[in-house]
Amino acid sequence: MQSPMNRSIFVLVAILLLGAVFLISPAQIPVIIFKASLVSLAAILGYWIDYLLFPHMRPGVIDKTEKDPIIRASIAIRRAIIIFGTILGFSMAL
Repeated sequence: MQSPMNRSIFVLVAILLLGAVFLISPAQIPVIIFKASLVSLAAILGYWIDYLLFPHMRPGVIDKTEKDPIIRASIAIRRAIIIFGTILGFSMAL
């Protein structure tokens, strides 16, 4: 498991970059917030699309047929690809 310090560094860098955008062009802050909210919405929508298409094949649930590590890994990769595609589709539509 990663330490919380690694995640806080990313949060700090994101806040610093947002502050730099605010100093350079304050009018862009609402646009950044809008786009970030749409990408977050796309990630949630991608998760639910995967959940509704494959309700019995979730990465965290191990059934009798899903004990093989390759099958479990492919389930996680499938979910990541579906979420990636949804985010990419939303981003291209912006």
